[in-house]
Amino acid sequence: MSDVPGNVDWENSATRPVLNLLDESNVAISPGGITLNLEQQMQRPPSRSTVTRAIEQLLKRELIEKPDESKTYYRITEKGRQYLAGDLDIGELEGDEK
Repeated sequence: MSDVPGNVDWENSATRPVLNLLDESNVAISPGGITLNLEQQMQRPPSRSTVTRAIEQLLKRELIEKPDESKTYYRITEKGRQYLAGDLDIGELEGDEK
């Protein structure tokens, strides 16, 4: 895999930056907006495809959500905040293939 893994096998180099951005902004952001913000904030930002894969995995594990199913915007969930803080047992994550 070309992405730098995080603490678990489904994380990539965009996973934590996406969660941090959504946590700090406290608003729903589109995938393009997430990518743009990471490009502006990071010296070596992840590619859009890496961000998209991270979003898919975070959504699958309910760490982020779509506040309006008819629109493609994402925001962090309380579970996502707990994960960032290290207060969530990895085994509690739905969608985890382990």
